[in-house]
This record gives sequence, C-alpha cells and structure tokens, in this order.
Amino acid sequence: MRRLGVGLLGSAVLVGALSAAPTSAVETPSPSPTADAAEPTNVTPDPTPAPTTRDVSPQAAETTAAQSRPYGPDYEVKVEPNFSRPNGSYMKASDYTLLNDLERLIRGSYLERVDGEWVKRKAADISNNYIYISVSRMENSKRVGRELIKAAKAGVDVYMIHGKASQSKESRALQKSLTSLKHGHFRICAKGKSLACLSTLNGAIMHSKVLLVSETYDRDNKPAYGATWSGSANLGGPSGEYTFNNGWTTYNDKKIFLQMREFFQDMWAERNIGKTYKYDYPRYIAANARRYGFQTGTDEKGEPVNSFYRTPYAYNGMFYSELSNTTYYPTPISASPANGRDPVINLLNRVVPDSTCKIRLQHNRFKYRRIAVAQKLTRLTERGCLVEAISFRDEIKANRTAHCQQYIRICKPILDVFRTSVTRIPAAYAKPHDKTMLVEAKLKSNPWNKEELLPNGENFSKYPDGTFVRVVQAGSAALTGSNLVVSDEITTETTDPSVYKEYLEHWYAIWRSSGARNWSY
Repeated sequence: MRRLGVGLLGSAVLVGALSAAPTSAVETPSPSPTADAAEPTNVTPDPTPAPTTRDVSPQAAETTAAQSRPYGPDYEVKVEPNFSRPNGSYMKASDYTLLNDLERLIRGSYLERVDGEWVKRKAADISNNYIYISVSRMENSKRVGRELIKAAKAGVDVYMIHGKASQSKESRALQKSLTSLKHGHFRICAKGKSLACLSTLNGAIMHSKVLLVSETYDRDNKPAYGATWSGSANLGGPSGEYTFNNGWTTYNDKKIFLQMREFFQDMWAERNIGKTYKYDYPRYIAANARRYGFQTGTDEKGEPVNSFYRTPYAYNGMFYSELSNTTYYPTPISASPANGRDPVINLLNRVVPDSTCKIRLQHNRFKYRRIAVAQKLTRLTERGCLVEAISFRDEIKANRTAHCQQYIRICKPILDVFRTSVTRIPAAYAKPHDKTMLVEAKLKSNPWNKEELLPNGENFSKYPDGTFVRVVQAGSAALTGSNLVVSDEITTETTDPSVYKEYLEHWYAIWRSSGARNWSY
C-alpha cells in the first residue's frame, strides 16, 4: 500500500466597511460556563444503550478483527486529540504542545524505534514513506517546518500546500529550503480570482490544516500506518503557539487515510470543481466516488472485496470510517440555510431538545453570514437546550474593523439573535483559535451519513426517535460564509466518548484562562 500511495501521488502530481469604535462592555474578571457546573471529570454517564452481548465464533472474531484493523492485528485503530492551551498575555505566553505533537508525527517518518532508542530508518523504508501537509499561515513559525526539512533530507517525500493569501518570510524560507531538496515539494494554489486550490470563486482561500504521514508512530511509540491529523492550528506563532487550538490524529484507519490522501491530491492538482459541479466539492467527490477508497482483491465475478463501496455514503460527498467512527466534511460546499448542506446546521437539526441538551460553541469567529446557526441555536434554547459561546478577543483595531467591529468576534447581528432567546446565551471572549462545537443531546441519525455509528457500535437507525450521544465537531472552518461556501476547509466529527471528554476539558481550560471575560450584550 505504501508503494501504491507513492505511485498514486506521482500520477496526481503529473496530472496535475467602515471603522467603528468598540462597543462598551461589562467585563466579569472570572467567567465560568453556566450550562454545566460540573468539571469534565464528573461528566454524567452516557445514557446510550450498552452493546448487546452475543456469542461470537473464533472465525467470526478473526474476520471482525481483520476488518477493524486493515493494516493487520498489531495496528490498532485509535484517535488521539491534541491541544495548545497558552494561559497568559497574548503573544507572550506560548504553548508548543500541539506543534510538538505534529513534529513527533513527522519525525516518525524517518526515525524508528529499535530497542528503546530512536535510530534512522532503513533507506528502503524511508523511500516508501511520504508526508502531505497543508496550512494557511506560518508567521513567526518556530516549529514543524524544521522537521519537514529533516524528513526531506532523509529521503521522505514531503509535499506542502500553503495559502497564497498569507505568505510570510517564514513560508518563503521554507518553500526555498524544501524545493532545493530532491524530496521536497511546495505548492501555492491560485485559480483566477481565487486563492484556493479547489474553488475558482472570488474570495476563496486555502485554509485547511491537514497532516498525513504514511508511516510513523503514535504517542505510545507504537508503529502506525496512515496517520491523519486535522485541526484548527496553523504553524505560526499567532495561531499555533499563542492561542488555544485543537486537533486529532487517527492512526491505522485505512479508510480515512486514503480518502484524505485523495482530498490532498485534489488540492495539489487544483481540480476543476467549477460550473460543472456548481462550485461544490462534495458533488465532485460523488461523481468520482470510487477514487476515494481501497480494495484488496476481486471475487469470482470480478467485483472488489474487502471494499468500503458497499453503501452509498461516498456518494454524499463526505468521508467516513466506521473503524475510527470519524466523519470529515470537505469544503467548498454549495450550502444554504435551507438545503441541509451546512455541517453545523446539519448537526443542530439532529438535536431532539430536552433538559439533557447542552451545546458549547468555541469559535474563533462567528459572522453575520452564518446567522442561520444563531437562529437555530436560539430555537433550541426555547425548547430546553442550554447554549454557551466563547470567541476570540481582537486586540488590533484593524482586525476589529475587518471582522466584527468590536472586541468579541461574535458579530453584532449574531448577538442580536442571541438576545431574543428566552434563556440567555452566555457569551465570552478569550484567545481561542478553535473552530469547535460540542453537543451532548438526544440525536437522530445523520441524514448526510447514514453509516454513522454510536459509541457502542450500533447504528442510529435503531433509534428513529433519537438517542443520547456526545459529539465533537471541529476542524479548520470558522463560522463565516467564505469558510463554508468557497474556501478549502475540513470539518470533522466523532462520537468517541474519550475524545469528547478531552475536548470538554479544553472548553473548561479556555473559560478558566486568565484572558477570559464575559461579554455583556
């Protein structure tokens, strides 16, 4: 599969407002979330039904294990969240935790663990390895780029996509270093008025944050194939080091890795998803669905076996794997408030509101073109849901003018909608660069992804009236119009309880941070 990956990559490469003074606000020095007083360690037990106990034959168990670990029995499919949580003055307090984790993933491409020591991999193994990375910014970057250079010097094929809209001296230096190496590759996408890789529409940018490493190690130093990371962090100091960020890595999930590899190759090749696909990347995926998967052979009729084409989820234009139970929604998406193609609205529409429903938003930006999200949140509060929101505090006047014309990046039209809620929606600011929504509620099945499973392995279809579950929605896309409709982005979801618990801890860390303030509106 590693040789096949390199070959496929080779073919893909060949083919391919007025300024206003800030609104006065009443600031409370020590805000705290009101939707749930409990700390993350005291989360209410999940009322989702437990898995049904049944006898499984040794043969069936062996088959199930082979299907759940496509790289072999020694390669467990797992999901590892990672976070940066600087707590102090902006641009002075750093946290390199998340960026260090990305460096660890890259380092594992050219080093291996032998007798408890890290040594250079064999040349043949390195030559089969590759790294794909996309990032939109890297000003003042001190991390990750150096490991990319080391990997390329060692012989790992490194492919990097960077946003043209946000070039910096650091990105230009990395581009020069990588392209001077035999195994280094660097691409800046631009298509007409667009600064994105996929869309040709004006205002589009390349904003996805993705890292794929074909062979590396997990956090426990266990060998891993197909590491897939996606999150909110750029490589630069203003984002990756000085603000709260999040991401997660899936290991040994062949389905997600190969689908995301195709996504990256589509960006690298600047696929044409213009008028033919209505500027809608999921429609392009649907039209070419069989490219986004794997198969290990054919049966007597010539049909693929051990394939995940068995159900039509790929034809909805999103990526999903039941192995890690993670969903990836790539954009640009031709979405409107009414057509169900906004991943955020899609998740909120699944909520059956009652007294157990809690929704927590931690988004860097929440702008007026996503007012339908605010309206939906307000309607859910009227029926029992508790909703909270925290966003970024803008210190720079030019940024405030460009975004919400006030310190908090939840724009006034959104707050005006929140104000109509019968139950007050607390709003606060701190330094989150996250693009995250945490939902714990009774949910119905996902109309976009009928394959999505509950944590116990059951399908949502077993509970037509809904069942309680906790969902993390994260990724690179902020609550803005351009980040949904035109730009290159990734939105991720999972029902993994351990991942939810870690994201809830991250939520509390933001609310407890020294820069957090309640916003009066």
